[in-house]
Amino acid sequence: MQTLIKAAAIALAASSAAPVAAQEAGDWHVTLQPYILIPAMNGDAAVRGIDAEVDVGRKDVIDNLNIGFLGYIEASNGQLSFGVDTNYMNLDANDDDAVVAANVSQTAIQPMIFYRVLPYLELMAGARYNSLKLGLESPIPAIDGVDRKKDWIDPIVGVRFNAPISDTVSAGVLGNVGGFGVGSDISVQIRPMINFSVASNISIDAGYQFIYMDYKSGSGDDRFVYDVTTDGPIIGATFRF
Repeated sequence: MQTLIKAAAIALAASSAAPVAAQEAGDWHVTLQPYILIPAMNGDAAVRGIDAEVDVGRKDVIDNLNIGFLGYIEASNGQLSFGVDTNYMNLDANDDDAVVAANVSQTAIQPMIFYRVLPYLELMAGARYNSLKLGLESPIPAIDGVDRKKDWIDPIVGVRFNAPISDTVSAGVLGNVGGFGVGSDISVQIRPMINFSVASNISIDAGYQFIYMDYKSGSGDDRFVYDVTTDGPIIGATFRF
């Protein structure tokens, strides 16, 4: 856990996100970014008080064609930006060695406000709405098929840093921390990206997303736990209008 917090602190000291060129405040423009994510998940969960393992490797994801989708849209005038990030994943449990394993279906919608404080650095505040469904797989009939859905909202704060490397390449990171006991006990997102311009308003993007979430609610038979790290490579494109 301390390692995760340190990683988040590093990201919040020098973070960024999608390719947004440093500029003075001016006319508003729109950025649209669709991405594909190949995630792996690892951690612990509990559904209706039953503990389960979440262990989904990238090979399992590819073999089962379970690939996440990320979509981002932003309106910006260079100084102030409003963005919405959407993540969707549906992953089957890998129960080869686990007595009880969890299937995960997750949607996260993340509205954010950015304010530029330096040419390549923006401060960010927002929220992350999480809609999560956990289903159990087990050779024990009484447990197999047990599921539950949970929804909650995490306040988030962070930074975004993006800088040019050359005339056609830029790189950056989006980093944020949230939860603070309001929803999750803690949630961390770090997304480094590199962007290759292929036209005046189009770039091809590649990077990596790391999300850690520690959420708990209820007790006894009503206990729900999601203490899971999700990470994986992402690839997509950016269109500016």
